[in-house]
Amino acid sequence: MEENFKNKLGLTFFILVIVFLLVGGFIYTNHILNPTNKKEEAKKEVNYKIDKDNPYIYYKNEEVISESAEIYYKDVVINLNTQQDLNSILDSENERYKSNIKYLSDASLLSDDLINYKNDNLYMLTYREYENYEYENYVSLVLNDFNYSCFDNSTFIGTKSYIFDTSNGKQLTEDEILALYDVSMEEIKNKIRNVLDEKQTTNDEGNPLLKIDETLNEFTQYALYINEYGRLYITYLVKTSDVDYNEIMEVK
Repeated sequence: MEENFKNKLGLTFFILVIVFLLVGGFIYTNHILNPTNKKEEAKKEVNYKIDKDNPYIYYKNEEVISESAEIYYKDVVINLNTQQDLNSILDSENERYKSNIKYLSDASLLSDDLINYKNDNLYMLTYREYENYEYENYVSLVLNDFNYSCFDNSTFIGTKSYIFDTSNGKQLTEDEILALYDVSMEEIKNKIRNVLDEKQTTNDEGNPLLKIDETLNEFTQYALYINEYGRLYITYLVKTSDVDYNEIMEVK
């Protein structure tokens, strides 16, 4: 009787040791070797998309304004529930551009001698072109604005960009973008100066075509973005003695 009791006690103790080793091994594997806690796992599972079936940047309501001049209007959608206010701002900007289109048939006191471009009855308008890129958890949206007129065709007037971190739904500030690539705006401007110095030429009067100092001293029309390969780029307005234009440069 006493012998059976000892055997049962030994078996119970053996089972407890096995359970202890199994539980201890599980804890060691999941919390020591792989220290991902529940909060971090929950954070990874958060999806900030508004529409799960669409990409982070997509377009809708495309409208052809002039096929010959390649001018189209479309609404951009930033598919993040943290960027609803920005979506509203961009929608209103696009609406303003569309509402201000002027046509040749409506313009008065025009001479045919002055008109250089007769594209679909267009007299004057402002329109926007888009670019978007995705690299890992970074999504970049670039907006380039142009003026069109029947006298000068299309001229670049400005640019801006937005970079989003899809892991938290936030828009990166310029300081955060520069820190991410360990570069300063002063370094970027110095690199731009070198690029423009190499491209400098003269106009018909023999004067410098590129206004390099003016471009860099009034450096407000530029946009930073991360391309699909993770490289940092900048697009910016170059001022000239003729027609201003946009230049694109790889930063880092």
